[in-house]
Amino acid sequence: MIKGIETGSLYPLFSELTRLETELWDALDSRLRKEHGLPMSRFEPMAVVDRLGACRVFDVASALAITVGGTSKLIDRIEKAGHCRRRNNPDDRRSSLIELTADGRMLLERARKTVEAELDLRLNPVLTEQDTHDLVELLGRLRNANRSTAAAERAS
Repeated sequence: MIKGIETGSLYPLFSELTRLETELWDALDSRLRKEHGLPMSRFEPMAVVDRLGACRVFDVASALAITVGGTSKLIDRIEKAGHCRRRNNPDDRRSSLIELTADGRMLLERARKTVEAELDLRLNPVLTEQDTHDLVELLGRLRNANRSTAAAERAS
């Protein structure tokens, strides 16, 4: 038992997940800024746009579980840097579609290699390939359960 935490409490799990995420984010952010001049806050939306193809701010926000307003500001910064562009959405005149520029795709490809190398350095000494697969699956189930609970709370 951790001092001050009752047996069976899920708080230690929450705390460990939160601290790990912060430590990994900071390490990746530092290395990306140093090697590519690209913060994690821009890498993440660029990776989503690359994965989804031409998409809306709403799609990026949903994928990253952040607000549409915050995502729009991030996309503005990425666009200003010349790494993405917006074009009119032919299916909805109220929105635009975001896509990476050629420079953005090249930067993202280089940055991805850096991210993989840093994660390999920090995680591979501890995780087997099966561990990684199992952990990704388990975290996905936890996120789905959390989203279901949040949706039920919003509906009530």
